[in-house]
Amino acid sequence: MRKKNDNRQVEKRQRITGATLVIGMDIGCEFNAMCLMNKEGTVLGRYPKIYNSRKGFDYFHGIVEGMKKKYGFTDVLIGMEPTGHYWRKIAFFAMDKNHEVRFIRTTALKHQRELDESSSAKNDMRDAYTIGNIVREGKYIDTVIEDGVFRQLRTLAHTRERIQRISTGAKHALKGVLEDYFPELKSIFWSMNAKGLLALLEQCPFPGDVLTIGPDTLTEILAKSTRRKKKAREKALMIYEAAGQSVGLKCIGEADRHRTALFLSEIRHSEGQLKEIELRMKTLLQKIPFAEYILSMPGIGVLTCGVFLGELGDPYNFRDPKQIVKYAGYDPKEHDSGQSIGRKIISKKGRWLLRKYLYFMAMRVVHRSPFFKKYYENKQKTMAKKRSALCGGYKTRQSHLCTAQR
Repeated sequence: MRKKNDNRQVEKRQRITGATLVIGMDIGCEFNAMCLMNKEGTVLGRYPKIYNSRKGFDYFHGIVEGMKKKYGFTDVLIGMEPTGHYWRKIAFFAMDKNHEVRFIRTTALKHQRELDESSSAKNDMRDAYTIGNIVREGKYIDTVIEDGVFRQLRTLAHTRERIQRISTGAKHALKGVLEDYFPELKSIFWSMNAKGLLALLEQCPFPGDVLTIGPDTLTEILAKSTRRKKKAREKALMIYEAAGQSVGLKCIGEADRHRTALFLSEIRHSEGQLKEIELRMKTLLQKIPFAEYILSMPGIGVLTCGVFLGELGDPYNFRDPKQIVKYAGYDPKEHDSGQSIGRKIISKKGRWLLRKYLYFMAMRVVHRSPFFKKYYENKQKTMAKKRSALCGGYKTRQSHLCTAQR
């Protein structure tokens, strides 16, 4: 069972003094609700609408400065629930004014709301009041709002993930087209990512087109697009023979050709965007001194390192490697009661993209590094395959982060 850091909880409560203005904010798309209180929980002001505009932000700043002068507050602690992307504008504005901004969990807000008034009813002002109480008790998250190069890496990582989904969707759609019109190609090419297949589909996507251009032209197309040029002739003859015996649909119209061309264009465009993102990640990683330590690990490239640091942020914000495990959602979750002992599973409460790439990193170093391969094999004797891989990844991150800090 994971031991709770009670001292850290005490530190959070002690951080809030009589000179601290506590603000709870319920974030919305057009406007935000705000409740101001002191350390004891006395409500100093309620403001149901702080608009996400210059006028609204100036109004918010004026209220905070007025409260500081009236009650003698010297610092401000703002708590909010990270709702979608709406929180960013008000949060970065507050940080520019040297106010501390912290997040609270959605589940904490829901449970605290019912504890306060024994009701599940909610509205913006009540949520702002509840958030203020949670922050006042020091039950906020320690997550640091990243900016600069780490935020840029995170933006690129999520953009790449979105483009990757578009590319994968286009490939699945193109595969469906081939299943109807030229199903024999799936036994000739190993994957929808094969360069020879994409080059072939751009010039002769249907069996009739293949039969028209002949084996010689097919050989030239494959030789220009693939590395294995010596086998281009052999594969061209296989394609030509398959086209003559194809069981695909024979009725092909202009709409079918247009659809295939659109899918191919989408795949090509996505591939170019993915390469550009990787180049930008490489440029950003050069600005991070300790990135070279992560890149020195066998099997870890620019893309993996960029996504890892983008999702993680500055490693110096973490006191212990176990905090990274929890931040990624790899910490074990127990469900025991009395004599019943539940199966331990990972909590999955952290950043899903970080969790995904940490697993990739762990499996890569296991295959590329003899040291981690031996460590992994030893863990497999007492653990399941995936769990032992995660332990290997934990050891990897711990050793390299310690090296970077030194």
